[in-house]
Amino acid sequence: MADFLASVDAGNGGTNAVLVKGRSKPRRYYEPSVRAVATGDSLGLGKDLELQYDYVDWYGHRYVTGDDVVRVTRRNLERHLGTNRYGNEFHQFLVAVALAKLGVTEGTVDLTVFAPPGVYNEVSTLMQARFMEQGGEVAIRLKGDKQHRVWTYDTVTVWPEGIGAAACYILDDKGEMVETDVLAGETVLLDLGVYTLDALKLVDGNFNPEALEHATWEDAGLNVHVRQPILRTLKAQSDEFAGLTVDDVDLVIRAGLATGDYTLRVAGYEVELLPLIDKHRERYAGWIANNICDGVFNGFRGVKSVILVGGGAEMVEPFLREWYGEKVVDRKTLPHTRRIHPVDMNAMGGLRLALMRQKQAT
Repeated sequence: MADFLASVDAGNGGTNAVLVKGRSKPRRYYEPSVRAVATGDSLGLGKDLELQYDYVDWYGHRYVTGDDVVRVTRRNLERHLGTNRYGNEFHQFLVAVALAKLGVTEGTVDLTVFAPPGVYNEVSTLMQARFMEQGGEVAIRLKGDKQHRVWTYDTVTVWPEGIGAAACYILDDKGEMVETDVLAGETVLLDLGVYTLDALKLVDGNFNPEALEHATWEDAGLNVHVRQPILRTLKAQSDEFAGLTVDDVDLVIRAGLATGDYTLRVAGYEVELLPLIDKHRERYAGWIANNICDGVFNGFRGVKSVILVGGGAEMVEPFLREWYGEKVVDRKTLPHTRRIHPVDMNAMGGLRLALMRQKQAT
C-alpha cells in the first residue's frame, strides 16, 4: 500500500489536488496552471526591501508558478492548453508541484489524474505510461529545501473528468457508498473548465463509455467566453493595460468570488470588473443553454438531475437554475457535497474512488 493517496485535477486553468496520508484528513491545494522561468536571485536586502516569492527547481530549470507569475515576472510565461498536454512534462510538473506543496517529501504515491472524456480513450494509456517513466520516480525541490524531494508513483489511475465529480454524490469522505437517489434515472453532468466544457449523461449513475468521445467541447470554456473578452475590453481602454494577460483577469475573478471585491489594480488605476464579468457570464450561460442544454439535451426533458462542476459552475449556476428550475442540483443541500466547492469535485471524487478501491483491495 502506498504511503500517500493523491488525486490531482491539473486542468488548463488551475490545478486542484487533495492528499491523504494514512488516516489523516485530506489536505487541499489550488494554484493556476501557469509557470515562468525565474532566477531566484537575491540582492540580500531582506523581506522589507526585496520582493519575496517562492520557486521550484525541476530537472535543471527554476520556475515561479501560479499567481506569483503575474506578481513577479511575465517573461517566458508558459501554459499549455489542448489535447497534447495530458501526461506531458508540463502536466507532470503541475502534479509534482501540487504534491510537494502538500507535503510529500519521499515515499510512494497512489496517484489519480484526469483527462477530458472526449479524449480519454485516446490519452489515458499514454498518460499512465508517461507518469510511470523512469520507474515513476519524481525529483523536485522547493525554495527552502536543502535537497530534492524524491518519491515514486506506485499506481497511476486515470479517470474521465466528471466521474470524480459524480463520485462525490455517491461516496462519502471514507470512500463508502451513501444512500441517495440523486443519480437515479437520467443525470446530465456539466463540467465547466477554462479550456473545455464536458457534458456527460448518466443512467442510474452509470456512464456509457461509447459516448465519451462525443462529450467534450474544446475551446468552449471560461477562457474563450469570459476571460478573453474581458481582457480585450480592458486593453482597448488604455495603453497602460497592454501588458495584462488572462491571468490578471482570472485572479480578479477568483478573488471576487471569495471576497466580493472585483477590483483590478494596475499602474495606479482601479477598475471595477464586476459589470464586465456579469455581462459575459450571463452570455456564457446563454451559450451553454442554446448549444448544449437545448441543442444536445432537448432542454433536459426526461432528465431528472443536472449537476454543475468546475471553475465555471458558480458563474453560470444562477442563470441555469432560473431557466431549468430544480433540475439543477443544489450541492449545498446534500450532506456529503455541501462543503465541496465545484472546482474541487473531480479531485475530491478521485480521492474517494481511490479510498473505495483501497477498501475493496483489503
